[in-house]
Amino acid sequence: MKIDRNRVMGIILIIVSVLSLYGVHLVFRPFYQSMLWALIIGVTFWPIYGWVRGLAGRRSSVSSLIVVTGVILFFLVPAILVIRSLVHQVAYAYEAIQPLMPEIIEKAGHYLPFKDVAIQESITEGLRESRKAIVGYLSSATGNILSILFQLAVTVLLLFFIFRDGEGLLEKIKGASLIPDRDMDIFIKETGEVIRAVIYGVIITAMIQGLLGGIGFWLTGLPAPVLFGTLMFILAIVPFGGTPLIWLPAALWLIYSGRTGKGIFLMAWGVLVISMIDNFLRPYFISKRLGFHVILTFIGIVGGMMAFGFIGIFLGPLLLAISLRLFEMYLKVET
Repeated sequence: MKIDRNRVMGIILIIVSVLSLYGVHLVFRPFYQSMLWALIIGVTFWPIYGWVRGLAGRRSSVSSLIVVTGVILFFLVPAILVIRSLVHQVAYAYEAIQPLMPEIIEKAGHYLPFKDVAIQESITEGLRESRKAIVGYLSSATGNILSILFQLAVTVLLLFFIFRDGEGLLEKIKGASLIPDRDMDIFIKETGEVIRAVIYGVIITAMIQGLLGGIGFWLTGLPAPVLFGTLMFILAIVPFGGTPLIWLPAALWLIYSGRTGKGIFLMAWGVLVISMIDNFLRPYFISKRLGFHVILTFIGIVGGMMAFGFIGIFLGPLLLAISLRLFEMYLKVET
């Protein structure tokens, strides 16, 4: 039986290629999130990098170092201030709320719309368990600080090379002629549009809502405004539910405790200021700039978070935008 050497070598080459690609995947897998974050930050600050490079006489390395340093300070200084306030206010809130928890749980049982004692007990037990889960999560989160710092260091390093070598890499990809230049330009432009739209429409909007929520808590004399403002920032990322889960119970608590004027003010502040910001800014930046229907925005953000974690806020809408663009290109080819 004659062996076709060319065919055998072709099969071996395919097997080696597949194994090599799988090995590369295993090597890069710990850094996927850092790579994605570096890409997101790089696209967001690319216009600033272009401006700095123009001032620096087109010196890419110097410009990259300046912009990366600026990005670190831009995120690090506010983060240190917020975390410092959070540490004090979390401890203060825990010490203040801990003695009141039995009374709160007991009163909550009276207002539950269930007459069955077993259901009431299960819900109140759920409240107790959720409190324990939050404390346990905070403890585990602090234990991962070294891993977080390592990922941040990798992100910063990758960000430097994205700024310095990103333009040259794109030119090499275009020069390979694997994808037509026009389609490549459209893909790059739409990727940047998606990332910037999500940054402005979700993150910036949520930051403004969290800031306004913290101001509302401070004006009404409620404790830990930084803590609850941060919680409102986190909840504001989700398109539905959001900040009312924090400010509405707080307003009702103020009314219940006899501070009716402050409770009504916080409720009006939440409806007319915090929620109005969300109703105007989020649709403007996301639905208008991306051409998405609001339901696609919701699916992209929430589905992305469920599939990929926090980075899915960007990845979900980006995958939807790329898929829609490919679908449109396919339709044009077919017609």
